[in-house]
Amino acid sequence: MAANTATAATLQGATFTYFPMPGRGETVRLLLALGHVAFTDNRVPGKDWGALKPSTPWGQMPFLTLRDGRTLAQARAVARFVAQHVGMYPADFYQAARVDELLDALEDIGGINGVGRGKEQAEKEADRLAAVSPGGKIHALLTKIDAFIGEHGDGAGHSVGNALTVADVHVFSVTSNLGSGFFDGV
Repeated sequence: MAANTATAATLQGATFTYFPMPGRGETVRLLLALGHVAFTDNRVPGKDWGALKPSTPWGQMPFLTLRDGRTLAQARAVARFVAQHVGMYPADFYQAARVDELLDALEDIGGINGVGRGKEQAEKEADRLAAVSPGGKIHALLTKIDAFIGEHGDGAGHSVGNALTVADVHVFSVTSNLGSGFFDGV
């Protein structure tokens, strides 16, 4: 999976827009950096989000704006697009489907954000800790993800196949975010 310099050039000078935090944007930022793409990292402060929101493709961030003005939104779509351009997405359809499968499973880890919602802080934190502890919903999902990687990776650090892909970057990004302290109680 080598980067095609002609397609990677499509990304040069692009602008990636997201909040000033890792969250749903970190995988794309990392892919752009790993692909040696010169891009503008437009980090929108929360106070400015309300004014920008109506002009975004889906009323959400992140989104990528290419030099020619075309815009692509939705975190996973942008990540796949960038990964394809920088040589970090399998050409083999089956391997690509396995990468997509893992990306979709990782999306479910974000469910931790809803755990304990509406409860008092201490109770919310206890519920979140339970979710990531043995017997908890997020722990069970992480166990399945680990087994998937064991079955479909090469055992040498790759999540799917034997080369660095968007799946590896996303595993790193999502699990780092989960344990970063952003989700209080985890």
